[in-house]
Amino acid sequence: MKKYEALIILSQPVDEQTLEDKLDKIRAEITKQGGAVEHTTRMGRQTFARRMKKKDAGFYVLITFTLDPAKIAPLRERYKLNEDVFRVQITLAPPPARDSAKDAASAVGGLPKLGQGSANGEKPVTAEAGKPAKK
Repeated sequence: MKKYEALIILSQPVDEQTLEDKLDKIRAEITKQGGAVEHTTRMGRQTFARRMKKKDAGFYVLITFTLDPAKIAPLRERYKLNEDVFRVQITLAPPPARDSAKDAASAVGGLPKLGQGSANGEKPVTAEAGKPAKK
């Protein structure tokens, strides 16, 4: 099972209850395929850059879920049949963000700070240590 993100554009919902009903139908399709919905983010009404299918705007929703990769194509087909869904784009979810500076230091074994020596008695590292000698 892989983690995916689906950006779904809905036709403009009338009220909060109608929107929640539409989202329940969308999430139900994922669980019918054997997936699990992790998070739903309502991004609100967005105006399109250009008019599409006689519509000027849509309601954007980002859904994060896990699903077997073989079930993605049938899920897209099910969304095409849903008249509430205007457009859908499903992509692999990006990996969680990591602190690259912390990871680089731990991979090297920890870098000493300026002015401090290492634990094995070496001389302190200075700001000039990495610069080439002047001639």
